[in-house]
Amino acid sequence: MKRAIASFLKQFFDREDGIITVEAVLVLPMMFWSIFASYTYYDSYRQSARNIKAAYTVADIISRERNMINATYINTMHSLLETMVSTRAPVSMRISFLLYEEPTDGHTVLWSCVRGGVYNSLNDGDAKLMKPLLPTMPDNGKMIVVETNNTYRAPFNIGFGFDDFSMGNFVFTHPRVFDNIVASTPC
Repeated sequence: MKRAIASFLKQFFDREDGIITVEAVLVLPMMFWSIFASYTYYDSYRQSARNIKAAYTVADIISRERNMINATYINTMHSLLETMVSTRAPVSMRISFLLYEEPTDGHTVLWSCVRGGVYNSLNDGDAKLMKPLLPTMPDNGKMIVVETNNTYRAPFNIGFGFDDFSMGNFVFTHPRVFDNIVASTPC
């Protein structure tokens, strides 16, 4: 009896038919997860690149502006931002125009316009907190600051705490054509 069991077990373990099925059952879930995870990570980096390019585009357009900026202009910039970002989540934007004054070593907010639900209008207190993020400026130097924010929604739930997360951008530039960009109030 012992010999029969040993012979049966030897034959059973020596058999190779069905091995592909067992390997497939073990490997396919990991292979599919890695494909979905790779696509999700790629998609998040692609979305981040779109966000920053769109924010730079809005800042560049405003830096070349010669006319007064009004609510329609800001709405159009927000629509442009949404179109460029092309995301599954709402996009928020804050555009501010700052003046640096050397005697006080601080920034004054000349105007600030907000679209979307994340930001409030920038005030002088917020500009003081923002100072470490801004470059060194000359006395009476002016700067356009564009802040954008949207939530990245992953196309697949890949686990490991990779949930939806907020993508924010902070872009600044100096006016290129005219040093004084005026916005109507309210914008």
